[in-house]
Amino acid sequence: MGQATAIADELRIPVLCYGLRTDFQGKLFPGSAELLAVADNLIELKTICHCGRKATMNLRVGADGAAVKVGEQVAIGGNDRYVAMCRRHFKEAFSSP
Repeated sequence: MGQATAIADELRIPVLCYGLRTDFQGKLFPGSAELLAVADNLIELKTICHCGRKATMNLRVGADGAAVKVGEQVAIGGNDRYVAMCRRHFKEAFSSP
């Protein structure tokens, strides 16, 4: 178990982490997988898809607005590069040509 659990358990200091669970392809980030495995408590920040449902996925889009399907797991960007979507709309956008 990592340094975060040592700090929390041995030094008795609360450790708070914030981040995304999955990348633009719906795959867990290695760090997220570890944090999910050892977390004592999870608080989910909710975002909304354009359809009004809970957004659980982050679609990476190119300059043309189309889904980016391949590339590095991490690409720095904000609202111009990523769109929060429900799983249904993520799957539709990711599978479209």
